[in-house]
Amino acid sequence: MPTKEQLKRHLIDKMTNQDIAVIYETSFQKIIQLIKKFDLNPNSLRKVNNFIVYEHWLGEEVVYVGSGVWYRCRRYTNRRNAEHKQLMQDGMITYKIVAEYDQEEAARQYEHQLIKKYKKLGQAIFNKHTR
Repeated sequence: MPTKEQLKRHLIDKMTNQDIAVIYETSFQKIIQLIKKFDLNPNSLRKVNNFIVYEHWLGEEVVYVGSGVWYRCRRYTNRRNAEHKQLMQDGMITYKIVAEYDQEEAARQYEHQLIKKYKKLGQAIFNKHTR
């Protein structure tokens, strides 16, 4: 089981309770119990009101750049591309949060800059367009 400091770090890194549970081979309910026991505020630690910009990686390449709320980078149910969705379901995609903003528009602007950058490199294959 994680120590209080390890759990805080995971929450600051915006990991879900399920993600943390997988690392420690336990249930997400046990993680919730630990959060309560350690008197941690996961919403505060995760900064849930901030907007993030994230990248999805398949091996050594960025295959998608997105932005949204803290948990969006892990969700596969809302993916439009079937291959992208399946890769996420199969655990083949890793994600990296690359920026955090107070304003959604700032996050969107940076997202579009990254998409353009990766498209020029032949990556971001699951991103459709940029503005």
